[in-house]
Amino acid sequence: MSEGMETDSQALNHLLTEASVDWKGLTGEIARQADALLGGDDSALILDESAFAKKGQASAGVARQWNGRLGKVDNAQVGVFSALCRGRRVTLLDSRLYLPKSRVEDE
Repeated sequence: MSEGMETDSQALNHLLTEASVDWKGLTGEIARQADALLGGDDSALILDESAFAKKGQASAGVARQWNGRLGKVDNAQVGVFSALCRGRRVTLLDSRLYLPKSRVEDE
């Protein structure tokens, strides 16, 4: 990500792992700006899930669950995403990691 943005990877890592960020406020501001640019009668809100195949149990939320990309139940991590689009323009608004019951109840 930092390579594509031509930024300091240490600063980006700090932002994502250690910085005190008001994520709810940030996503709210992203949604407000996206609505101003892409909102309107001919826009659409897209809600979708996407699964990512994973090996082992080290990543958060990994469990044997439906992976639509593979078309079967397998070890996977699932995210739920929201995006706003109008015409050929689209922006990601928010995302959440789906935590299966087996992972939530795992102490």
